[in-house]
Amino acid sequence: MERRIPKAGDIYRHFKGRRYKILHIATCTETGGDMVIFETVEGAHKIYASDLEVFLSPLDTAKYPQAEQKYRFELCRDLWEGHAAELRRQGSTTALILKFLELEDNGDRIKFLQRHQTEIDGRFLTATAESLEFVENGESVEERFAALMRFLRTKMKYEGSRLR
Repeated sequence: MERRIPKAGDIYRHFKGRRYKILHIATCTETGGDMVIFETVEGAHKIYASDLEVFLSPLDTAKYPQAEQKYRFELCRDLWEGHAAELRRQGSTTALILKFLELEDNGDRIKFLQRHQTEIDGRFLTATAESLEFVENGESVEERFAALMRFLRTKMKYEGSRLR
């Protein structure tokens, strides 16, 4: 049975567990063969290219006996559930951003961030940092959150002592 050609936007899971989003099917200038251009879904969003035949090839079960997949890359069956969850998350993130922007006091902002820490993502942190004219320098969401909290506490301390 021949496998379906990946399409832009499809999410495939590598047999080692990482997920990749298909960007394009390209033509190799050297061989004229089809190449799959894809990027990591999580992390740094690195971009890769693989020969289409290799991308769709069966997994060498002798070399990887513990692997749970039949092929090197397999289309994620939970694609639509994951996409729907992402859209719901973005909707709640937008609501959080709007609530945060309505706050005028840094003490209230700190309390808000502490109360909603589990709901905060990179998109929220980017928006809030820009609204406060704070330059982010952390990589992970946790580092960025901690830096934003330090910034607000410092700002609160400075503004409090300036009024005396």
